Amino acid sequence: MNTKVADHIKISTKPLEIIPMPAKLLPFFSGKMPLPPSVDNAYKIITIRTKNGTVNTLGPSPALEQFKIGAAWMLTQAHADWSVIDAIRENKVRSKKVPLAVYMQVYFATEWKRDLDGVFKFAIDAAFQKMQLNDNLVVSIEAEKLVDASDPRVEIEVRCVVR
Repeated sequence: MNTKVADHIKISTKPLEIIPMPAKLLPFFSGKMPLPPSVDNAYKIITIRTKNGTVNTLGPSPALEQFKIGAAWMLTQAHADWSVIDAIRENKVRSKKVPLAVYMQVYFATEWKRDLDGVFKFAIDAAFQKMQLNDNLVVSIEAEKLVDASDPRVEIEVRCVVR
C-alpha cells in the first residue's frame, strides 16, 4: 500500500522484505604458483610397450612436469586453514560433500598471446593436490587475466560455497 505525500512522491507503507543472499565466505586456501605451460606445450606423444605391441598415447611434457614441481614448491608457502581442509576431506559421503569455488588471477607476460582457459585445469590440479582434495568439489570458477611481464604467475583462492 502506498501513501501519497505529494503529486510526485509516494511512500510505501509495505513492510520491508529481507531477501537472503548467498554469503561469500573467506578463502580457506590461497597461494601462488608459476604460470603453467600452454595446452599445446603441456603434452607429448609417448609410446608404451605392452605384451600386444606398442601403444601411442599422450603424456605430460617436460614443461608440464617442471610446472608441477614448481607449483608444489611455491604452494608450500600458501595460506591454508587445515582444519577446514581436513573437515572437507572427511565429508566424502555424497550428501555431505562441500561445494567449492575457485578464484584465480592469472598474470601473463603479455595480454594477448595465451588463452586464460588453458590455465584452469593445471592450476586447480596443483592446488587441490596440495590440499589432497578432489577437484570434482569445484562448482564455480572465476578467473581474471592480468599482465605482469616480470613475474608471470597464477594466484589462486579456494572457498566454500553456501547454498
